[in-house]
Amino acid sequence: MISTYDGELLHGTFYRQISTGLRRSMPTHPVAKVRCWGVGEWGLLPAGTRAALLADADEDVRERAQRQARYQDSAWVERELPDRSCHARWDILMYRALSRAVVDTVLTAPVAEREREAIAGNPSLHSDVVVLLSTDPDPAVREAIAHRADLGPAERRALAADPDPRVRERIARRADLGPAERRALAADPDPKVRLALSVHPELSEEERAEIDYEIPTDECFYLEAEPSVPRDPQDVRRDASSAHPLLRRKAATDRSLPPDLVARLAVDDDLGVRVLLAQHHPDAPASLLLRSFLEYNGHERAHLTTRPNFPTTGLSAFADHDDPEVRALAARDPQAAPATVERLTRDPDPAVRAALARHPNLPQPRLTELLDDEELAHAAAANPALDSEVVHRLVAMRGQRE
Repeated sequence: MISTYDGELLHGTFYRQISTGLRRSMPTHPVAKVRCWGVGEWGLLPAGTRAALLADADEDVRERAQRQARYQDSAWVERELPDRSCHARWDILMYRALSRAVVDTVLTAPVAEREREAIAGNPSLHSDVVVLLSTDPDPAVREAIAHRADLGPAERRALAADPDPRVRERIARRADLGPAERRALAADPDPKVRLALSVHPELSEEERAEIDYEIPTDECFYLEAEPSVPRDPQDVRRDASSAHPLLRRKAATDRSLPPDLVARLAVDDDLGVRVLLAQHHPDAPASLLLRSFLEYNGHERAHLTTRPNFPTTGLSAFADHDDPEVRALAARDPQAAPATVERLTRDPDPAVRAALARHPNLPQPRLTELLDDEELAHAAAANPALDSEVVHRLVAMRGQRE
């Protein structure tokens, strides 16, 4: 797919499904277009790999590598920084190496609002600026500072008592919190802060149980990219056995879960645990995949049907379901009755009609009829049950039009 399609067509869910092994191999891959993708991991690449990409035989790879290298040169970045608010300026302020002159300009004479917030997360920020922005009057800036790995203990303690709950929530997610900070945040008046603190790795199960937290019931669950460094199997097992649903959800995203944990989490009481397991694990059982699709109607629901074990047989039993996405599952059932298939080509929902117009069990008279239907002709033309003579006629008709 990377070799065939333009880069702008491959993003989002596609990239998150790429295995860690492939991502690691990209910078040295024999296919140049794949190496171009690997350049995007520049900050994680060893010096030797960077040098090879800078001298790559492929011009596109070299240009991308040279651009990434320039982004780490604060003097070059300063010269190239646009003097107006635009995408390029925001990208530089957030991610590229910043000279002290650029930082001072943002602090004293920003081009647009929120530029201090933009540089607050920049890895190249000087330590004294981190200290300065930790007391910024804008809570969004303090929130951005609160997640920095280089945040000092004094600034961390001050932000843990910040008047803005969003800042305290961000601080509550830090692994380096001291016991006093954890105790204070565990009793925070804001429920989101307490929830964030409740999954802290230093807490025992008993300490978690003492925190008054609530799990949101209206969340969407997303397919996450496989981490570049695998989690410790013992940590994963501990999370999978926790009474805390968010920790079990975290464990459910691990693609290397052993069979006993897959079996346990597949029947978990929490919808999020089940859906995340269904989305991520290559051996998610068919019963879990179907149950997750039926019970979850949030983001990336349709992705569940692409999982290896998603069932097909028996799906026509949902032909009368209230949810049109569930009715459309009948199109995946190879044993769907012809009468059911024909009826669903007249379904009130256009997506259901189109899906069933492609079903090979659609009776030939109805299939022929749909070839003249303005809405469903294209779907019907993709039906594998089309007679070869009809296929040749359709091809000939298209040739005449062209």
